[in-house]
Amino acid sequence: MRPLLGLLRGLLPGLLLTGAVSLAGAQELRSWSGGATPPLALQDLEGRVHRLAEYRGQVVLINFWATWCGPCREEMPSLNKLRASLAGRPFVVLAVNLAEPEARIRRFMQEVPLDFLILLDRDTAVAKAWKARILPASFLVGPDGRIRYSVLGEIDWTQEHLQKTIHALLPP
Repeated sequence: MRPLLGLLRGLLPGLLLTGAVSLAGAQELRSWSGGATPPLALQDLEGRVHRLAEYRGQVVLINFWATWCGPCREEMPSLNKLRASLAGRPFVVLAVNLAEPEARIRRFMQEVPLDFLILLDRDTAVAKAWKARILPASFLVGPDGRIRYSVLGEIDWTQEHLQKTIHALLPP
């Protein structure tokens, strides 16, 4: 009996983590109550620096991701569709990759073409400042530069209620 209890104690943390990751896929946007918006200044794949402040007046969806993250990979097509559905509107997606080599990111983009900016968080300092501890982690920033909503885990950005939430944030 004791060896069985020891085995269960060893497996329990892994089972809980698996359950948490599975539940993350069913997450919804949550109103932000985490304080001030952290700074964001990162290079894109072409070396151009993007600062969150440059996007004032627009709704910005910041998505922290990695190519090795299965839920991140699954979420990318819905981010593409969301961005396409808001083409011509003051809306931008900034996908922040966590510390992966550019070559790996470019290979991924050949498999899954992405129609939004990819930014490079080479040392994960920005992810830490944004408290992106689970991937994917997304933050909706209003035109005033303040975080309005967040979600930890995969979400289907094509859902009608999410699009309504984003439309409500768009400036007139």
